Amino acid sequence: MIPKRLKPKYLIFILLLVAAAIFAVSWDLNRLDTDFNKLFTLLRTARADTLYKDTTIIVRFNDKTVTVTNQKDSATTTATIPLLARVDYDTTLGNNMIVFAWRGTTEHNKRIHGGEIMLKSMLGFRRHIHVNCTGLVKEGRYPEDG
Repeated sequence: MIPKRLKPKYLIFILLLVAAAIFAVSWDLNRLDTDFNKLFTLLRTARADTLYKDTTIIVRFNDKTVTVTNQKDSATTTATIPLLARVDYDTTLGNNMIVFAWRGTTEHNKRIHGGEIMLKSMLGFRRHIHVNCTGLVKEGRYPEDG
């Protein structure tokens, strides 16, 4: 039996559920975008510093912590990226790190094109950052080996 008219209390309950779902998705996507932008900026700054300050910079990933170390003056910056899910970037100096030099990252890469970093939200949304052999940081997946 289908009611001819939905009672106001049921309509309000349904609308509240829809609003809560929309809010949860928006909040989750906003957190993902915030963490992505923070990490993306950190990596691009590391690359720029190697070019303009004539230094080598090592970016290490340890769980949700990212540590940027300037080899010239040993200055260290640490950032927490809560949605950091996977780092697929290995170097000859160690795994889960990127070594930026003025020529790029190719000198220390184990894989020719570099690697990728994945951020994953609580609801399963994902974003990837790819750092290639020249040190260029861009959004997207690691390219397939040809």
